[in-house]
Amino acid sequence: MGKPTQPHQPGVYRDDPDRDDAASTSSAVLLGDIDYPDEELPSYTDEPNAFTTPIPGGQFPTAPDPTGPLMTWYCPAPALPFSTHDSDSTEIRTRFPDYSTNAKTLYDMICEQASYPPLYFVELNGTHTETVRNGKKETKNKVTDFVIRINITHLLTRGIGIGSETVELLPDNKRGYRGTRIPVFTPTVGISDVENMPEELRSWCESYVENPAGVKSFTLNREVVNHDTKKLQHLLRSAIAGTQYRGHLSIKFPLYHKRVVVYSPGRINEWRTTNWIRWVFYLTFLWVFAWPVLFFLTHKYEVVKAVYKYANVPTDGDGERYCWVMAENEWYMMWESAIKRAALERMVCKDRCLDDDYRIATANADARGVVQNSVPRQSTGNSFADGALGFLSEGARIAQGWNASRGWGADS
Repeated sequence: MGKPTQPHQPGVYRDDPDRDDAASTSSAVLLGDIDYPDEELPSYTDEPNAFTTPIPGGQFPTAPDPTGPLMTWYCPAPALPFSTHDSDSTEIRTRFPDYSTNAKTLYDMICEQASYPPLYFVELNGTHTETVRNGKKETKNKVTDFVIRINITHLLTRGIGIGSETVELLPDNKRGYRGTRIPVFTPTVGISDVENMPEELRSWCESYVENPAGVKSFTLNREVVNHDTKKLQHLLRSAIAGTQYRGHLSIKFPLYHKRVVVYSPGRINEWRTTNWIRWVFYLTFLWVFAWPVLFFLTHKYEVVKAVYKYANVPTDGDGERYCWVMAENEWYMMWESAIKRAALERMVCKDRCLDDDYRIATANADARGVVQNSVPRQSTGNSFADGALGFLSEGARIAQGWNASRGWGADS
């Protein structure tokens, strides 16, 4: 039997990695210039009434202050009893018996889980191909230049129960799993009014509990909509291009904890949710035979989903667009400098994330750099020494500009 585990919760990046010489000369922000704040960032719940209406998603009258803290509310969904998760924490599974025998317990759990958003990230991966020649033999190796991950879950909601989430049920005119093995239009619970949604969900929970099938499942899906990822991708690519990066850049918006699946108690469902047994089936290719059997044996209920809206309408929708927490361009302006610095310093954050402390420290260092660059060079009182210092500093600037024009991370 698989050991129940807590859902994987990606951490935050706080360590200062070693920088190579190329990164040091190319970056406008030096690690020695960074002052990390000593105080804790304010919790999102410290100001529950900070917003009362969504924020317009158009142009902002003033640029956001990069040195100010973000409202980084985040709270993971409560762990479920008897639960496990897949390798990338996309799906949470539970075989807690009460969910399959008590309709009220199942209903309460679905409502609670629906009030928590899925984990939402932006991830930038930079790679290049390195060719190693050994005589007449050539070997091409893929080299990772940087992996930057930022948790943007807080952009979906302002807190539990006060976010943009809406619970949607499977309509009567759409095929779906209604306690059946394949998607169908029937059966229905006889209630399809939006105002009666709680009662309809209760009816589906009762239908699941009363279903005599020995192998069954009930699924809650979580979705994110109306986020202009194309616009954000364009902005992020322009930021990385500003570092003179010549490698291959991929940008993804992974979503975790996007499915909660309740399985009925029983040996078959116990095996299917035990990770080591699943790996045995994968490695021995027994899944080729087991998957069709499980597919046609399981009575599935996939009738409910929690939809989290980044904005009230899509970018091409009718009417004025309002973002629930922060518009895409405003978030980008807050993070642009930190993303550039992380790329130049070749950070690889596969299991961690850049946090708000890193962003603020980078912005503060940028501000000090602007001031420092505006201060005129001091005179030593010796014309020969002043000339030599001026010549050396000018040569350093020319060398830095030449290195930037060459770029970095190109295939070789």
